[in-house]
Amino acid sequence: MPGLTGCRTKSFLSTRQEVGLGKEAARQVEQELRVDTSSPDAERVRRVGASLLAHMDRRDVPYSFKVLDAKEINAFSLPGGPVYVFRGLLDMMGDDDDALACVLGHECAHINARHAARQISSQFATNILIGLAIPTATGQNLAGLGAELISLKYSRDDEYEADRRGLSYAHFAGYNPDGMIRFFAKLQRLEKRGGSGDPEWLRSHPLTGARIEKAKTLIEHQDYRYGQ
Repeated sequence: MPGLTGCRTKSFLSTRQEVGLGKEAARQVEQELRVDTSSPDAERVRRVGASLLAHMDRRDVPYSFKVLDAKEINAFSLPGGPVYVFRGLLDMMGDDDDALACVLGHECAHINARHAARQISSQFATNILIGLAIPTATGQNLAGLGAELISLKYSRDDEYEADRRGLSYAHFAGYNPDGMIRFFAKLQRLEKRGGSGDPEWLRSHPLTGARIEKAKTLIEHQDYRYGQ
């Protein structure tokens, strides 16, 4: 899509390395958390995720969409294609496929823009590259990679960019971008309650009034719509 490429996505990780890191992190995640592969929720997430793929600006990685059978209200993506949604988020969202498409699009946008790859390049460069260069050292050097990537905190600009790209993917796939605002509204209500019940999604994807207003403006003026 014109207008989406050429952003601040510099990373010295190659696509091959990025995909390899994502696979290793996914392996660690799936050792720790149960993946639901057969329920209607799992099929729904695969279906909605697959509908977005033709509309992404980066198609050189093997995307996957999986449900983690845990109550956290969270979703995250890993470098090189894996996207995970917790059952707790699906329960909160209900049957709103528009909201689900926007959330999955947002997570795919982090992959497309290489947000995690950039952070890995700056934070974990030495250990990761040693691990990739010396296969026998990979396990030791990449231990805990899954947890590190799940807990990454994105910058405000990264979140704005992911919202914009995610809205674009959802729109072109035939979903209503207003689903993102409905999702944000539910998160805000939970956030205002405070306490230990705060959604995990908010820890890595901080939700602010400015971010919500920017999303509303994008939708109102259709600024997320890029020509294909």
